[in-house]
Amino acid sequence: MPTEVALPADRTILCADIGATSTKAGFLDSRGELHYVDAIPTQPDPESFVDNLCALVDSTLAAVRENNLTPRGLGVAVAGFLDEKRERLLYNSNLSWLENFPLRPRLAAHFSFPVELEIDSNSACMAEYLLGSGRGSRRFLCVTCGTGLGVGMTVNGQPLRFAYGCMGDIGHVLVKRDGPLCTCGGRGCAEIMVSAPALAAEYKRRAGLPDEVTLRSVITAAQSHDPVAISVLTEAGEWLGMAIASMANILFPDHIAIAGGLSAAGDLLLTPAQRVFCESAALFARSQTTISLATLGPMTTLIGAAWPFWAT
Repeated sequence: MPTEVALPADRTILCADIGATSTKAGFLDSRGELHYVDAIPTQPDPESFVDNLCALVDSTLAAVRENNLTPRGLGVAVAGFLDEKRERLLYNSNLSWLENFPLRPRLAAHFSFPVELEIDSNSACMAEYLLGSGRGSRRFLCVTCGTGLGVGMTVNGQPLRFAYGCMGDIGHVLVKRDGPLCTCGGRGCAEIMVSAPALAAEYKRRAGLPDEVTLRSVITAAQSHDPVAISVLTEAGEWLGMAIASMANILFPDHIAIAGGLSAAGDLLLTPAQRVFCESAALFARSQTTISLATLGPMTTLIGAAWPFWAT
């Protein structure tokens, strides 16, 4: 992992990433390297979930102390919109059961060190900006494709916070008129066209499979030259290319990175995304923008959860 950013030399940082499907925790050392990653299912009950999250972080903390390290704090990334104090989730259609729950106060009461919440799209963006492919960018856009479609942007090294702690829900840019119903209540959003559950369901339908499948199994099948899986990922790349073309036309990033679980598809996703981007984006926008896969991989958001402590 690149380590050019200056991180605190004397402390480690605990980090957690609350996703709609699973929640991960780990810690970063002073070189920005991630260690001891474990995960639990994200269960839709706030009280029991927070108890389980505290237990998960406690197990991570034990690993920190076994290495004679002292935690600087706990950074928690969560999908959705946060309140002004960044203490609770205000809205996320995939985590509606966690809305308005006093998440940061509850975590802060359990631990003896500072706790900070950050929106997952900002976390992923800051990690990739500071440690990955976004280094040196003035306007960097990071698109995280997983259960949802998160988008974060840095301008001159700071996250763009246009609304509710982030740049809004740009992952719900419309790409297909009269498209499928999204969890947000709209139709034809980019998120519903490229989200992990939607792609897994589409592959199951086209392949005629009796059992449930995951995005990972779709990617594995495509890498094994399954034509159905390849077609599903190609179409996802095309929808993603159209979405980021709209984003580039409005925001003019100089670099766009694609992160999240879907990025594990590699060129199966990136090639059609780049092709449709070049076909659809305005001439000036596409002439100023480069696109790549995120270099930090599927742990980008977890790494970035720690970023509020990097500058302290």
